[in-house]
Amino acid sequence: MLNRRQLLQGIGAGTLFGGISGRLAAQVATPDVLVIGAGGAGLAAAKNLMSAGVSALVLEARDRIGGRAFTDGGLGVPWDRGCSWLHSPNVNPWVDYAQRNDFDLVPDQFARHFYDGSRRMSGAETAGLRAVTERMDREMEDAARRGLDIPAAAAFTQTLADPWYPMAEVGVTDWEGIEPSNFSTLDSFQYVEDGDDLMIPRGYGTLVAHYAKDIEVRLGTPVSRIRWNARGVTAETPAGAVRARVAIIALPSAVIADGAVTFLPNLPVEVLQAHHDLPLGLLDKIALKFKRNVFPSERTEFLQLRRDDGRSINFMTRHWGSNVCVGFAGGRFAHELEGVGEAAAIEHALAELTTMLGGDIRKHFDRGAATAWALDPYARGAYSHCLPGRYGARAILARPVGDRLVFAGEHVEQPAYGT
Repeated sequence: MLNRRQLLQGIGAGTLFGGISGRLAAQVATPDVLVIGAGGAGLAAAKNLMSAGVSALVLEARDRIGGRAFTDGGLGVPWDRGCSWLHSPNVNPWVDYAQRNDFDLVPDQFARHFYDGSRRMSGAETAGLRAVTERMDREMEDAARRGLDIPAAAAFTQTLADPWYPMAEVGVTDWEGIEPSNFSTLDSFQYVEDGDDLMIPRGYGTLVAHYAKDIEVRLGTPVSRIRWNARGVTAETPAGAVRARVAIIALPSAVIADGAVTFLPNLPVEVLQAHHDLPLGLLDKIALKFKRNVFPSERTEFLQLRRDDGRSINFMTRHWGSNVCVGFAGGRFAHELEGVGEAAAIEHALAELTTMLGGDIRKHFDRGAATAWALDPYARGAYSHCLPGRYGARAILARPVGDRLVFAGEHVEQPAYGT
């Protein structure tokens, strides 16, 4: 079995060529392996295969590498449009790479504050939120330990009526990218948290770009079809066909499920179904730049307005000491913001921040930017979740198909999906 963690740990080549065909590594071909997609998983696959003496070529549809890891410097400070946190740092190989290459890593120990209108709530007032969040975690864990592959919301036997539940639900939705009624408790339980999350001041996308500097990547080369048989694989692109012995498909699950890349012969039914069973949730960001510090502190904090409608934005202020804040919105609310367009999403975020901090901040507003990952044809969302009743889909995708196709990415990594 080949998955992203094995690739990152440098054992992917041996697994691939031992599990698929013992003859491939010894035979000369250029390239031995096609890697479709230059996100973190695809780049890690290519680098580790090359380190093992296996030739690899990466085909990337975008005009940049990184996939959903993309650092934007357009507001004068690096901010990540996509992934931001290094989760489970005790076992996350990106942490070791960052440290060996002089990337500063900052523990996410920032204070979290909640507002009732313009009034900052005290810790005592928000104790109910902490209590209901902990209770939700216990209820989901209890259901999973009993083997219940049910919607997370169905596990909340003592929670739904709690006055703090709407805010706690926002937190869970942002984490999974989808509301608790739509993801599997059993699948979520398999995620392994090991250590406090870290953030990268220079940007996650910058880290991935640094990692890719020695990898051959053909940008602007979308693959529309992959033909595969006992002799090898052929990827059809606008620039022509590219052949290899094996293909690693490091594309988001939604891209395959939506038919943006087709296969001839068709994928086995269970493999295609597994892609449908692992749809992408959504977490979008809205970055706001001000002409001066309009925030309550010189230090970075998270600020969030208490709302009961699931439409609350979580703002990270003083982004790396700057006058930029980055707001996070997930699930249905994020889809709603994408639907109204970037300008309206920026205005909505500015209005919410104004509710908390006062109307004076508007005159100091400079400009903003908003992401739209669901509308991005090469992403079609943020990160995967498993539909209730479909636990086991990730394991299906972790197995090679026909000795020629290997799927890689966060959706394949059961203990570290979404990372």
